[in-house]
Amino acid sequence: MSAGQTAPRHHWVVRGTHWINALAFTIMVGSGLRIFNAYPRFARKGEVFCCYPFEGTPIPAWLTFGGWLGGARHWHFAMMWVLVATGLVYVAFIYLHGEWRDLVPRRGDVRDAWQMVRFYLYARKDHPRHGKHNALQKGTYFVMPILAALIVISGIAIWKPVSLGWLTDLLGGYVWARYWHFVAMLALVLLSVVHVFMVISVDPYSLRSMIPGRHLR
Repeated sequence: MSAGQTAPRHHWVVRGTHWINALAFTIMVGSGLRIFNAYPRFARKGEVFCCYPFEGTPIPAWLTFGGWLGGARHWHFAMMWVLVATGLVYVAFIYLHGEWRDLVPRRGDVRDAWQMVRFYLYARKDHPRHGKHNALQKGTYFVMPILAALIVISGIAIWKPVSLGWLTDLLGGYVWARYWHFVAMLALVLLSVVHVFMVISVDPYSLRSMIPGRHLR
């Protein structure tokens, strides 16, 4: 083992699924926004939708991917299967290896999460003690798969609104299924940004270690 390295910190399955998901999710968000721009509103023609203040306002083109509607749809559906496959591999891995125990919410997590917020806001000088993940990280890791599942379910509902009409109806109809898909995507993007911020703020070396798998310094 060379100097400056410790024992492996991240299993290759964790590293591989993280990087594949990061690329696939970026493409999926960009292509999804391009699809949204084909009809940048949630209300049907002649109707009003209650919960989106930017009805009719397209997403800036530089945030979109796919070039045109057809191209964006191809990219979107291709990345959907990549995300589903890698997501199942990751969930199976953390279950079989018992790492899920580190992510399950426990009594006191809300209190500990608040202390971490205070630390990030410089209202607390000393770093709160924690295990492998702090309470905010645990909450983020726990919620992310739930949001991803909602994105997949709502995406299938708006993809097959006739043959899977029961699923679309379960989400409130086509308009609401499309809205939940959009909101869950925004929430997952926000959590991803928060996740990277927390990693860089508290332990920037852990981000570097996601490439070789070791904690480099």
